Amino acid sequence: MALALRAYEDGLCPGCGLHSSLTRGDHNVGRHEVAEDICHGCEPLQTFQQDDKNEQYPGQKLGVRQRADWV
Repeated sequence: MALALRAYEDGLCPGCGLHSSLTRGDHNVGRHEVAEDICHGCEPLQTFQQDDKNEQYPGQKLGVRQRADWV
């Protein structure tokens, strides 16, 4: 099972994340369109990373969690 997962993951496009069976070849031309969406979990993370006031250190891992005051 691990080998099958590895083979599948190896076939994923690093740009769009879709599998090569869906993205390569003449039969897939015109099959895809851009879908725009906002992840409200990534939003505060990216804002934090882009703020020059926040120091970032080598090896520092940032994560997102639900605010304690959110009901």
